Amino acid sequence: MYKETLRAIDGIGLFPVVSLLLFVTVFTLAIVRVLRMDRGVVARLASQPLDGDGTTGPSPEVRR
Repeated sequence: MYKETLRAIDGIGLFPVVSLLLFVTVFTLAIVRVLRMDRGVVARLASQPLDGDGTTGPSPEVRR
């Protein structure tokens, strides 16, 4: 049933190619951005969940 429906759509073979190219492009840009980050920023972001400054997490009313 689905095969006949998809075969009836003109240019349907273009969608997998476009989606693959979009995925590869976004993934490559993310990798390049991460590799070009400053080491100090990476260290700060890596330790951020371990900071005990209280700015993140539940509100004081929830911590009871």
